[in-house]
Amino acid sequence: MKRSTKQRSAVVAALTEAADFVSAQQLHVLLGVDAPSLATVYRTLQALVDEGLADTVARGGEQVYRACGTAHHHHLVCTECAATVEVDGGEIEEWAARTAHEHGFVTDSHIADIYGRCAACSA
Repeated sequence: MKRSTKQRSAVVAALTEAADFVSAQQLHVLLGVDAPSLATVYRTLQALVDEGLADTVARGGEQVYRACGTAHHHHLVCTECAATVEVDGGEIEEWAARTAHEHGFVTDSHIADIYGRCAACSA
């Protein structure tokens, strides 16, 4: 875990308060006039993802972020309305471990997000 700084604490607090996934630029605006630089927001968000404290998914050509719990999970992401649902990996976990093993890899991590249209958008 990285050392706690005033800027990191501000980014974590703003990300935790956000109701949904937000871009780094949106978070920077939410932080207001005393916000750390946009570069610091990007670096902090990436550090939080690396530490498992935030999720990131691609939405509309950019990465968006959300505070999350520490349990490993994946996402269903609607490409129309941007609704996002956290899902347990289940069989994905077994497939990832088996596939890595078959190719002589030792798994450090994996990401398996599914993009499509939610029930409301596909109706």
